[in-house]
Amino acid sequence: MSDNKSDFLIGLLVGGALGAAIALLYAPQSGDETRETLKKKSNELKDTAMDTYDRVKDQTVSLASQVKDSSTSLAATVKDSAATVASRVGETVGKVKSDVAEGVVGVRKTTAEEMGNLSQAAREEANRLKTAVNAPPGGDTAAETTG
Repeated sequence: MSDNKSDFLIGLLVGGALGAAIALLYAPQSGDETRETLKKKSNELKDTAMDTYDRVKDQTVSLASQVKDSSTSLAATVKDSAATVASRVGETVGKVKSDVAEGVVGVRKTTAEEMGNLSQAAREEANRLKTAVNAPPGGDTAAETTG
């Protein structure tokens, strides 16, 4: 886009100079008048070129400033978003750790209860077997009537 503007500016200057030269050559004036007109036209062309240059320069500076501001704003937004994501990930990890810890506590409690139940059942079975082993053959025992 910058090349198009500079090409346009060059074309404007060359076209203006050629137009002024042709107009002066065909104008019915004396040499002194023609030189004075050429001087005026060249000054006008110079002023027009300087004005165009200044306008393009100002637009370039303005655009550069806008790009800088936009990139700074974008960088800040990305930084804030990254911090938010990191915070949420940290919270999620903390929640998962807490949930896992609670699950481990629950598993330990359930395991302890089941071990107690299993231990009780094993003792009861051992006592039943002891009673059955110690009972006289063919006799009526309480274990046989309940079992």
